[in-house]
Amino acid sequence: MAGGQGHVHGTGAYDSRDAVRAVIVSAVALGFASAVEFWASLAGHSAGVLADALHNAGDVLTTAVLLAAFALARRPANRRFTSGFGRIEDVATLLIIVVIVVTAALAAYESVLKLLRPEAYGNYLFNILAAAVGVAANLGVSEYKIRVGRGLNSSALEADGVHSRIDALVSAGAAIGIGLAWAGLTLADPIAGLLITLMILYILAGTVKDLFLRMMDAVDPHLIEDIREAAARVDGVLGVHDVRARWVGRELVAVIHIDCDRRASLESAHAVAQKVEHEVAHDVPTARLDIHMDPGTTQHSHAGHHDH
Repeated sequence: MAGGQGHVHGTGAYDSRDAVRAVIVSAVALGFASAVEFWASLAGHSAGVLADALHNAGDVLTTAVLLAAFALARRPANRRFTSGFGRIEDVATLLIIVVIVVTAALAAYESVLKLLRPEAYGNYLFNILAAAVGVAANLGVSEYKIRVGRGLNSSALEADGVHSRIDALVSAGAAIGIGLAWAGLTLADPIAGLLITLMILYILAGTVKDLFLRMMDAVDPHLIEDIREAAARVDGVLGVHDVRARWVGRELVAVIHIDCDRRASLESAHAVAQKVEHEVAHDVPTARLDIHMDPGTTQHSHAGHHDH
């Protein structure tokens, strides 16, 4: 017997207009910085600035992919996709990995080419200013996303802001590389491009790890304990067992078995299930519960079951 309805509290920061606005503003700012850097790299032949331009352009493209995924994820379930479209975000992450790999490969190729066949640089000042635009854009969107993320209590948006701070350091590296090339150390610029490539791959490693864990339905054990403890607090709950959960997009879908009085009516058991649902929603706002009510005894009938 399941206690059915499933309230959804706080389905994610990107459902908020403020958060979506922050992401779009960030994409516009980084798109402008990327365009300036592409222009400068073509004029001055800087591998470092080109690598940073590719990186910022990749961030813009991945933002577009994520916004499209968020829009699709909000579509209601249908007869084919009975669990909804939440998993589209994992598909989007896979596309983002492809984008990052392509940008890293292009940056590495241009940097190695400049190392093997050094070219005469030009427009040093323009390239330094372009990289400085990248620094300013990343720092600006970083502070904006962190402020909005904290206001919405969104760890995802706040983490994205921290990521932009790292990108600002990458842009600063491009500026230093072309600056050293201007001072006579011509190999400093392609070396800066290769270092930026390594930074892109470092960021990629974290993304791959997160996707792998989500594909394996990994869940923080503390979330399971939070669900268990919240359910156990409800009057009428005699026991909590067989709690299982997995992420579907930004929603935690959990199955939980509740022991209640075996003499309870269907109506009263359902009322207990609703109370459990409400209590868990306060401790784990992203959770959607599928509650199974079992007749409770001193040792419940599912004693042989274990959490997986």
